[in-house]
Amino acid sequence: MMATASQTLSALAIHIGADIAYAEPDRRWPHAMAARDTVQRAARICRHAGIVEQLTFGGEHATVSAVVCALVRAGAVLTNDGLLVLTFSGHTRRGDGPLDTARWCLFDGWLELSELARHLALLPATARLVVICDTCYAAAIAKTLVGAQRTLVVAGCSDEQTMVDRLRSEFIVRLEAFVCSAPSPGSLEHLRALLEADTPDCERPCVWTNTASWWSAPPLELRSNAS
Repeated sequence: MMATASQTLSALAIHIGADIAYAEPDRRWPHAMAARDTVQRAARICRHAGIVEQLTFGGEHATVSAVVCALVRAGAVLTNDGLLVLTFSGHTRRGDGPLDTARWCLFDGWLELSELARHLALLPATARLVVICDTCYAAAIAKTLVGAQRTLVVAGCSDEQTMVDRLRSEFIVRLEAFVCSAPSPGSLEHLRALLEADTPDCERPCVWTNTASWWSAPPLELRSNAS
């Protein structure tokens, strides 16, 4: 259950597995096979990182209003130095417009990256944000963010690439294995090397951050009690 208006959270995860998605009137995208597995793995990653409060939206529950309400609520309850992890797995429609008009496709419509970026910018300015994107044009969100938050984007491919829909995304499988490894994973630089290794040029994962010090830090420093 989400915290009430009088409560605050030091960490929150929102996972969107849009396996059934609107494409246009009277048409839906093909079923996104990996979406459910991806959000389950993302939830395990967050539990390993000590994040207790998690929300998951999938199937007919992955609506535009549900996602927007969750983002608005995150901005209201997250502490100033809090951590938000946002996961999206499903279809992204690129279109012919600017990059920020690309859109995450949800059950009953879509959410443009420009609108998504606007909601994320309303988080506390000193909060931390981690975005896990398992979708076509996944890294596009890194180029559309406008907020001051310290941000990490882990994307299944670049902003110009599409992904093959599989039962399991190799990208998220590798990410889970890395973050949940014992006794300690390597740095974000090590993570980027692992995700990129032996992947096809047409589907190359990306790790991006606007906080230079994170490159040498292990991902577990993104825990809710990180300084």
